[in-house]
Amino acid sequence: MERQPSRSSMTIYQRGGWYYANVQGCFGGGYSGAHAGDTPEQAAVFALRESGRYISTNPLGGDIIAPAEVREAISNIKGA
Repeated sequence: MERQPSRSSMTIYQRGGWYYANVQGCFGGGYSGAHAGDTPEQAAVFALRESGRYISTNPLGGDIIAPAEVREAISNIKGA
C-alpha cells in the first residue's frame, strides 16, 4: 500500500533559554530536538530555511508552530 502525503509540520520550542525544533515531512521524514538558535531571530531564520525544505515543497503545505517572539521575528524577516 502506497503511503499518502500529508501536511508537513514544524514545531519550534524553547528549552533552557535556547530554541529547538521538531520537523515532520509529508512522508514521515524529519527529525526532532534540533538546535534552532539561541535567539528568536536565529530560530526564525532556522524556521524559514527548513520551511523551504519541508513545507514549501509539500503540495499540501504545512504549519509552523512557534512561540510568539519567534513568529514576530519571522514576520519581521518576511517584511524586510
